Amino acid sequence: MAGWWVTAIGFIICLGIVGGTLVYFLRGTLNSEDSTRIDPVKKETD
Repeated sequence: MAGWWVTAIGFIICLGIVGGTLVYFLRGTLNSEDSTRIDPVKKETD
């Protein structure tokens, strides 16, 4: 019975590590500053 708890906790930790790594690299590649630098938004003037 205790083996299932260890397996479940280990699986959750592995999912957290994989998910955190994925989010970390996606935030680096989908840098929002690059999009405004390359194609700036034109400000409306009255």
